Amino acid sequence: MSAENMTCARTRTLGFLALFCLWPGLTFGLSSDAKQPIYIEADTATYDEATGQTIYIGHVRSTQGSLIVDSDKMIVYQKGGKTEKVVATANPVRLKQTPDGGKEDIHGTGQRAEYFPETGILILYDKAVVWQGGDSTESDRIEYDSRKNFVKAGDPQSNKSRVHVKLAPKAETKSPK
Repeated sequence: MSAENMTCARTRTLGFLALFCLWPGLTFGLSSDAKQPIYIEADTATYDEATGQTIYIGHVRSTQGSLIVDSDKMIVYQKGGKTEKVVATANPVRLKQTPDGGKEDIHGTGQRAEYFPETGILILYDKAVVWQGGDSTESDRIEYDSRKNFVKAGDPQSNKSRVHVKLAPKAETKSPK
């Protein structure tokens, strides 16, 4: 391995370590969110029974519990009456979710979002940013699993995308005198 490749691999590893330092303190959405129905509002909706797709266009807002996703276009893929996947696109897609425990809301943006309701996995693509309070992560791909409290940023298969993490200093707690 060349010195340049070693430096790149080391930098990527440090980026992932910093990411995992950031995310353990991050709490995900309300535990009841996954059990809630998905509500969608849009300017227009078109359902194609043959493909099981519903396409929503114009000022689209999807809500499931505390998870709110705003986009320009959303496609809902269904099979056997179950929602398998929801794909949202915009410039950018915006999301917000309230975590358990009264912590600050989680926010995210990206050019495209894919949500899998059965597994609770949300993936943001292209100029993806996720932040909570002063901490943030930027990458071309950010995936989080709200049920397992697991976040993965970047694409190990690609050298093109870098992960950028900002860790804000935490406020000091004063001990009682």
